[in-house]
Amino acid sequence: MKKRPVSDESLNRIIKYMGIIFLGFGIMLLAIQFSSFWGWILNAIKAVIVPVGLAYLGALIIFPLVKFLEKKGVGPRFFSLGIVFVLSVGLIFSAFYFLTPLIVNEIKNFFTDDFQVIVNYINNDLRDEFILGTDLYDKIFEYVNETNIISETLDAFVPRLIATVTNSLLPLLTAFALLPILLIFYLNDYESISENIRTIIPPRHEKNVAELGSRLNQTVGAYLRGQLILMIALGAVATIVYKLIGLKYYFLFGFLVGVTNIIPYFGMIIAAVPPIIYTFIATSGPGPLLVLGVNVVLQFFEGNIFQPLIMSHQLSIHPIVIIISILFFGSLFGALGVIFASPIAASIRVIYRFFSDLRKEKLRNSLAEATGS
Repeated sequence: MKKRPVSDESLNRIIKYMGIIFLGFGIMLLAIQFSSFWGWILNAIKAVIVPVGLAYLGALIIFPLVKFLEKKGVGPRFFSLGIVFVLSVGLIFSAFYFLTPLIVNEIKNFFTDDFQVIVNYINNDLRDEFILGTDLYDKIFEYVNETNIISETLDAFVPRLIATVTNSLLPLLTAFALLPILLIFYLNDYESISENIRTIIPPRHEKNVAELGSRLNQTVGAYLRGQLILMIALGAVATIVYKLIGLKYYFLFGFLVGVTNIIPYFGMIIAAVPPIIYTFIATSGPGPLLVLGVNVVLQFFEGNIFQPLIMSHQLSIHPIVIIISILFFGSLFGALGVIFASPIAASIRVIYRFFSDLRKEKLRNSLAEATGS
């Protein structure tokens, strides 16, 4: 009897997969037809996820302090939580109270003293110092004037920016207004909420999911606490060094170093550009090469001393993986994707290692059973 080229089992599997593919395409077509409805649903989900997600991240930072106080005998829970919450709010308020006037004052001084100097440089001196020659500068300037590319870009960009800010402002304000309330309730019932979530999981997977959740919480929490300390430490060091070398607006530039350090690898580069450009144009203060050298040294200390010391190797991921994560998640989620690219990449690594450990454990159990039998 001639052997059939495809068995009944393989044919059934092919038909099943083709059915799943066609069903997927059908769902996609329906989703496209009702795109406005799904957009409304996604906006509603986003309105819930943002404050809840922020409360979750805040709990990962604060909860270890609450547990530390409880281990020292400070209780019950609402008392230790109240101490940590009041201290946290006090620190945040103090930071805004003392730092905001300094930053605002330096911004005012910049627009009063140096903004016109920069405008004059762009209009007059930049042509003579253009690195590619005055002829090419004149052609570029003529092209910009003829095409009105700057005005057209601004005309398209400004309304879009205003619309984006307007649409995002109310949800963000609502999220930050609800954040303290959600955070208090979440921290007070931290264990019971986790236990209720575990009841949703099927019993046979409950242990593994609980272990995976514990690893993810530990990794993401360690990253957030370490990143917060790293931003403060690096911003303070940059501010002090900028002041020592005589850089004007040292507090503003140092604050920029601390804030942008939340973006791995690129943050220090972004923070170095404004002071270098300013010192290149300004007639007084340190030269751009000195500021560049200072930022290179800061980058070295950040990568070789601050990161290993503060982060404790919690995110020992290859730089290429981090850069790919920044590009990928930044394209998906915008600025938030860039900021949280590192913890997302670390979470993916934790998930991969967890399932790898499960496979190894199953293999060891299988070998042990085979040896025993």
